[in-house]
Amino acid sequence: MVDFDSLPIPVVPYSPVCRPGSGIAVTSFQELLRWVPREFLASPHRLEFHQLLLVTQGTGTFSLDSTRFECRPGSLLWIRPNQVVQAIPQHDLAGELIMFTEAFPPRMTARLGLLDDVLRPSHWRLGEPELAELGRILSLMQEEFRRPERALGEEVLKHLLAVLLLNVYQICRTTHEDGTPLAPVGDSAWGELFVRFRKELEGSYRTTRQVEDYAAALNCTTRALSRACHAVAGTSTKNVIDARVALEARRLLTHTDLPIGAVARQLGFTEVTNFTKFFIRRVKMTPGAFRRSTGTLIGPPANITDGPGESLPTSCEVTGIQFAAESRRP
Repeated sequence: MVDFDSLPIPVVPYSPVCRPGSGIAVTSFQELLRWVPREFLASPHRLEFHQLLLVTQGTGTFSLDSTRFECRPGSLLWIRPNQVVQAIPQHDLAGELIMFTEAFPPRMTARLGLLDDVLRPSHWRLGEPELAELGRILSLMQEEFRRPERALGEEVLKHLLAVLLLNVYQICRTTHEDGTPLAPVGDSAWGELFVRFRKELEGSYRTTRQVEDYAAALNCTTRALSRACHAVAGTSTKNVIDARVALEARRLLTHTDLPIGAVARQLGFTEVTNFTKFFIRRVKMTPGAFRRSTGTLIGPPANITDGPGESLPTSCEVTGIQFAAESRRP
């Protein structure tokens, strides 16, 4: 079995030049380009850490797990650990950049833990209210990061990062497909159960796609697990499971030369025909057609809406789970 983690895709460790030894770096995209060649950014690679980019000037094309995003001023991009990323920034692209390790933030509550998930959206185009709010927080983080004293600075930065992430959570709040708001998650039992389910799913999606198996592993009923998934993701447990399997299928088809039958078996399908039907249902093309379409910054741009009065984008184009926007811009 080919483990995605062992694929020959470069993994970038967390080793910031600025303020070494800290679990967070507050810098700019322009500064990053001083140390990282553009050729490397354009090639497939993975990060061992989180990276948040708020574009303030110019344009650029980014690909996360083979889905392309066209970024421009007001674009917010969250690259999570182990996602396959490529970037072709134009020479005028500028932006604020936050990099942090998984261990740096304060203990992730269910609300923040829900954000640290490859099945969640990774790209938003922000309106003026969101930009102003994030700008204020980023200014405080930049000021604190530049202080020479580090004793209390680390704790202050941890809490400012938590505030920043909570603001991102507010931006990507979700509703059911019919437009009704989801039950508040916060630190509720549904949020905690969903986080536990996602952890279990990461370890078991290759061997089972049965809802009953996950409920048994979590010592809960299938009904309780269904309610947690609907409360948090606005979709069924089965859809979350299938989204994770489809994401891995896309990764293996893009970054390995495994025969389609071997990909199917690795993901727990005993028949290639069943895998093909599954893949067509999730990705809207056959595995072979998807593989032939892959290349540098492949695929059509994600369907991102923007402009006055339009919905904030919260659908995850990579996985097929649709996170509808909770509110419309004023």
